[in-house]
This record gives sequence, structure tokens and C-alpha cells, in this order.
Amino acid sequence: MREHGFFYTSLDELLVLNVTLVSTSDIHTNMATSTDEEISALLQQIAVQGQDWKKGTAGAREALLDSASRLRSSLLTPLETLLLTQWSQPTVNAALLLGTQIGLFEALAAQNGAPKSSKAIADLTTPSAEPLLVARMLRLLASTNYVRETEADVFAPTPFANAMTQQGYKDTVYLMCTNFQHGHTNVAEYFKQNGYKSPDSVLFTPLSHALGLKDVSVYEYWGKLNPKAGAKFASCMATYTSDRPAWFQEGYYPVKDRLITGARSGPTETFMVDLGGSTGHDLTRLLQAFGPQIPGKLVLQDRPEVVKLAEKEAAPEVVKMPHDFFLEQPVTRARAYYFHSIVHNWPDEDVLSIFRALVPALEKGYSKVIICDAVLPNKGAHWLATAMDWEVMTALASRERTVEEFTALLGSVGLKITGIFTHPQAVDSIVEAELA
Repeated sequence: MREHGFFYTSLDELLVLNVTLVSTSDIHTNMATSTDEEISALLQQIAVQGQDWKKGTAGAREALLDSASRLRSSLLTPLETLLLTQWSQPTVNAALLLGTQIGLFEALAAQNGAPKSSKAIADLTTPSAEPLLVARMLRLLASTNYVRETEADVFAPTPFANAMTQQGYKDTVYLMCTNFQHGHTNVAEYFKQNGYKSPDSVLFTPLSHALGLKDVSVYEYWGKLNPKAGAKFASCMATYTSDRPAWFQEGYYPVKDRLITGARSGPTETFMVDLGGSTGHDLTRLLQAFGPQIPGKLVLQDRPEVVKLAEKEAAPEVVKMPHDFFLEQPVTRARAYYFHSIVHNWPDEDVLSIFRALVPALEKGYSKVIICDAVLPNKGAHWLATAMDWEVMTALASRERTVEEFTALLGSVGLKITGIFTHPQAVDSIVEAELA
């Protein structure tokens, strides 16, 4: 028997948990399919990637993370993997949600993040939480490396714990735990009713089914029936893009070469329309990056309740315009029409409706359609892209798409792809299209 396993410290603890004990040889046999040779190769690869990371090589951090993740998966036994996914992660999510409600992360960050006892941290929570409860939360989060345990019952924040003091991080946890998670836990019942096929209508998805919605999309639910969740969704989307390469930065999509050069200038010209642009974070960042080089207006379009939020959050230079992108586009002959995380939010038929409403506004040889979404490779898709594929399926009956699927979809409405641009530190790609 192992004296110290990944999840236990004693035989008594194992017996209490009623977990079947296996011998060391059994554990080795039952490890994931990787051989000792494969694990050794991963270790060597990590050593090389570590050097690349130290040199600041583009994409080295992401490659190192991928290899480290595969190494961990290779070393975990099936039982450990089961317990991590089904016991540990759900409890962590619950603790994160509770932590946002009682100001746990603000308490950790107090006094410049100095290590504090669980009792001292509990005294700083608002509303005040029981010290025993706070201690249990902190032990859980420390055991999974979300906070640091510097000595017995003394804790300090990690960079992630500090980030959890930001409203966008709190809103993301709230939205996922109180909305999306209902859809995930409902998939078995939903697909049993749906005949085990991918959802194809925004009016009947695992999440809408779990919420008991009848002929109401999740978008309508967030916009009218639960505006609090709608505001959290907008905040979540802003956070989703906040710490990754901006689509317009050098080495990603060449805005100057592809859009600014050749664009008409003047007070009546529109440079870019951001359709479904939430509170305007993308246009605001674009304006900050290029300023007076932008030869025309920047127009933000979204639902009225979202545009109302944008009045406070987007740069004042951005024109805010309520608009339903299923209706004919009122801004014509703009240089670019930009869709960030929009196409993947709708099933094919709805995407076709969106583009049919847009196409009459395009000027052939001048207007470009810019789509910022994950483009799935035929093999080896990134975990964030596959997770997002599942999220949008669960909530919106939509999907992430391959190059072939994008080509067919756009081609059916008279558009052709003129370029696909990627960045080594980004999951999303930029798909550029124009009238064929």
C-alpha cells in the first residue's frame, strides 16, 4: 500500500472515505495510457520549453502549460482523475462563489496581502462569516493552489486570489455557477428528451430547459427576465478578453495594412461597426491603440439594455446605437463590420440570417467582415475552445467551427474568406471576409 497518496494521508482516512485500496503495482497498471518512455519524453520537452520561456519566446508559455498539463494527466491514476473532476472541482467552484459573497478575497488582499490566520481573515469578511467556515474554505482553496498556506492556519493570496477582487472575475463566477451550471447538470435529461442530438434552436437548449423557459431564448431571459444575470454576462465577456492579446495588436491582425490603408476618411465615414459589441470594450481598446489614425466613426451596436451600460463604460468617441443584428444593417458602406464572439453564439440558420441582414450594407471591394472566434483545427483543439464549444451549445444551441465550416457558411450568403489570422498567445482567430 502507498503510505501517502495524492488524496489521502493514512489508511484510516481511506477507510472512512470508503475508497477501494489498490496496491502500488495496481496503481501503476491503472495509470493513464502513457508509458514511462512517453513520460520521460514529456519531461525532456518541458525542459526545452522552459528554456524557451525564460528567453521570452512567443508562444513558449502556452506550449509549456500544455506539456505540463499532459504530464499531470499522464501521472494521475484514473481514480485520482475521477476524484479531481467530480469531488474537488465542484467544491472549489462552490467556495469561489461563496468567497465572492462574503468578501473573502478582499480580506485576503488586505494589509497588502500579508499572511493572516483564518480567524483574522474571517474578521474582515463582509457580511461577517464564521471563522470555522472561512478556515474550511481556505484549506480547500489552498489544497488546490488558489490561495497560499504559508504555515498552519495562515493564508495569503495568489495572483488569482488577488484577481478575484475584480468585479469581472466575481461576475464570471456568479454567472457560471448560478446560470450555466444549471445547463450542465441538466444535459442528461435534456438529451434524453432531444434524442441525443445537438440542439439546433436557441429556444430549446439544455440551459433554457433547466431554467424552465418556454419559447424564450437565454438572451431574452438575460435581457428582460433576469437583467442582473444579463449585466453579469456583459461583465463576463469583458473579462474574457481582458488578459489576452487584442485582435488588432502587432503580430495578430494587421489593422493598418488591411483596414486603415485604403479607408475613406471624413466626418460622415464609418470605419468600423461592432455588432453585438457589448459595452464597447473592443472599440475602446482599438481607439486607445490607434487614436487619430482611425479615419472615421466607430459605431457600437447591441441590445438597448446593453447599450445603456455602454454609455457609462465605452469611450465617449464611440457612437452607441441600439440595433438588432437580425434586422437590416442601417450603417452602410463602412470599412469593417466586426463580430467578436458573436458567430459562435448562434446556430447555422441564425448566423445565415445575421449575414443576410448585413450583406446589403457592404460595398464590394471595400467593406470587410471581421470575425473574431475560435477556428477549430481538425486535430488538437485547445481546451478553452472545446470548453467554449460546450458552453455555447448548452446555452445557445451554437458551436465553434472549423475552417471548412466557416467557408461553407460564409459562401452560402455570398461572402468569401480573404484571410485567417492567428496569434501564438491567443485561442481565437481572426477570419476576414468580403463580398465574393
